[in-house]
Amino acid sequence: MGGTINTCRLKDIWLAIIRNLFLTGNRHMEVFMKKTQAGISLVELLLVLSVMTFLLIHFEITGFSQSREEKLIDSAMADIVNAIAMARLAAVTEAAMVTFCRSDDGQHCRGKWQQGSIIFTDSNGDRTMNGPDRLLYRLEPIKSRGQLTFRSFRNRQYLQMTPRGTTNYQNGNFTWCPANGDPLMIRQVVVSLTGRTRFAKDSDGDGVVENSQGKEVEC
Repeated sequence: MGGTINTCRLKDIWLAIIRNLFLTGNRHMEVFMKKTQAGISLVELLLVLSVMTFLLIHFEITGFSQSREEKLIDSAMADIVNAIAMARLAAVTEAAMVTFCRSDDGQHCRGKWQQGSIIFTDSNGDRTMNGPDRLLYRLEPIKSRGQLTFRSFRNRQYLQMTPRGTTNYQNGNFTWCPANGDPLMIRQVVVSLTGRTRFAKDSDGDGVVENSQGKEVEC
C-alpha cells in the first residue's frame, strides 16, 4: 500500500510530550527553568507548543473528515442496494418491466451515476418514461467526491427488473471510486442475475474490499 505516516502514533507522542510538560508538577518546571537559563526563551517554548497544538488539531480534523466521508459513501451504497430492491419489488407488483438508470435531471436516463438516478415503470422496456410509465423514485446526487460506475453483462448503463423479479440478464456490480484514489474508500455492490445484491467484503482484513473473484477491487 506504500509508506504512510502513522498519524495516530504521532498524535500519541505529542500528547505524551504535552502531558509531561504540564501534568507532572514542579519537577518539570525546574527542568524548564534550567533550560530557560541555558538559552531557551519563553517565546521559543510557546512557539513549539503552538506548533504541537496545530498538529493535534490537524490530526483530529483529518480523522473526523475521513470518518464523515466513509459514512457518506456507505450511505450512498446502501441507497443503491435499497433502490435495486425497490425496483425488483415494483416489477413484481406492477407486473411490468422497471428500469433503474443514472439521471442528472430526474426525468431521463443520462448523465453519471454519482449525479443521481431514477426508478420508473418501463412498459415497453425502452428506458424512457413515456405512455403509461411512472416515476417511482429518485436518488439524489452523491455528496462525496468520486465516481460511481455500473459494470454488467452486455455493458449496459441501466439495470432493468422483469416481472419475475430478476434482472434482464444483467448481473454485474456498482463500484464507488473516491476522488483521492484511496483504496480503503473503495466500495462495491454486487448484483446477481436473479436481482439479489450483496456488499463486497474485506475478507483478508487489509482494509480493501474484494470482488466476486476474491481479488481486491480496483478503480
